[in-house]
Amino acid sequence: MKQSRPQSQEGLTEMHPEVEIIGLTLPVSVGETGEVTVKDDLEGNLVDRAIAYDGRTCYQTNEKANPDSDLILIKRMAKSGHTSVFEHANVTILIRGASRIFTHQEVRHRHQAISQESQRYCDEGNFGYIVPPSIKEAGIQIVYGKMVEEARQNYLELQRLLKEAKKDGLLSADRKTNEDARFILPNAVQSEIVITPNFTELRNMFIKRLTTHAQWEIFEVFSLILVEIVKVTHVFDDINEHFEAQGNLDTFKMAV
Repeated sequence: MKQSRPQSQEGLTEMHPEVEIIGLTLPVSVGETGEVTVKDDLEGNLVDRAIAYDGRTCYQTNEKANPDSDLILIKRMAKSGHTSVFEHANVTILIRGASRIFTHQEVRHRHQAISQESQRYCDEGNFGYIVPPSIKEAGIQIVYGKMVEEARQNYLELQRLLKEAKKDGLLSADRKTNEDARFILPNAVQSEIVITPNFTELRNMFIKRLTTHAQWEIFEVFSLILVEIVKVTHVFDDINEHFEAQGNLDTFKMAV
């Protein structure tokens, strides 16, 4: 069951990260009048089929295409470091229930498109928030919750004061109240984000974010992404196998 923005509720809602794949690179055909059709008549994994087709262009061997040879080719490219072919494929992922701290880290990665919830346009008066594990382990959830609730009340008060200033003519009528009220929001606020990395970049993200050196939240989110992406392609099999065996990618070596 997916979490939604808690704007209809009064007060705070603790959130937990969820990821959903909402777009993928698939083999298609385009008709004379522009209609786009997914080639669902092909055998095997359609994402892998698209990648393998692109890779075989280098050797002009697409007549050898079949599900078994697709898998062999993809594993060979991953093992040899010939991962530039994986850049032809993208995945679009919706991430909910993660904090602004997570998104500040995630957006540092390159070769991806990013669309993030705007605190300038969205009213955060009933924001969802994230509780770090250390807060629960220390048994101070109530204290933490009161601090976050105080920040929410301060945000609401600042909104009210800015709206009054606009009404009194102290601020221009087109000035967005949330634009400046957001300055008082804590980093614990959940922030929805949609990312579209290519597969080569996503492999790089996993290698950097699924180690014991990574911050706990981004580790958790990328472990969820790994669970979902291996359902739709074999490009990440080597990473997933290592992660399942070791619990992290500290010793994973990717060919370059």
